[in-house]
Amino acid sequence: MKFALHGYGKMGHAVEKVAKEAGHEIVDANSADVLIDFSSAKGVDDAVAIACKRKIDLVIGSTGWNDRIDEVRKQIEKAAIGCVYASNFSPGANVMFALAKRAGELFKRFPQYAAGIEERHHSQKKDAPSGTALRIAREAGSNPPIVSSRVGSEFGLHTLFFDSADDLIEISHRARGREGFARGAVLAAEKIRGKKGLISFDELVMT
Repeated sequence: MKFALHGYGKMGHAVEKVAKEAGHEIVDANSADVLIDFSSAKGVDDAVAIACKRKIDLVIGSTGWNDRIDEVRKQIEKAAIGCVYASNFSPGANVMFALAKRAGELFKRFPQYAAGIEERHHSQKKDAPSGTALRIAREAGSNPPIVSSRVGSEFGLHTLFFDSADDLIEISHRARGREGFARGAVLAAEKIRGKKGLISFDELVMT
């Protein structure tokens, strides 16, 4: 397949590396099958406009734009293209979302447990809490508090815990680098072909 990159920072470079290793080609948007966006919250609008104009599928890896999701959905549907998005393209993180949902359902039976989330990232990460932490909180339910740290060089650690006087249960996901996210984005680009509309990554690969 032919991929175009929108946003060529650290994640863009990682996507390029993983895509080429998988036998795909990096081209410009005029000849691409799929546009992969890892730019910024503001950059998503440009990526959507490019994909819709050229009638090519889109993968959105940027975060912080979900307040505009209804407008993006309308544009994608009007252009009759496929678009997959995620706050985290790591397959392992998406399994954690599913585990968080199930754990939240189970712990509703036991009111003595209090839920909470701790997340740590390197000092260069701008948003806090992370999109991943917010998604875990939504899945777990009951509005668990989130504690965020932005220090050092931790790439990304998220822990959902359920605490009681008797015991502590923890579910954690720790990213080891960008390539896991890049592999998920490439997988999304491969699977969105032939589909229409705005689809979340977990809907695409977990159902």
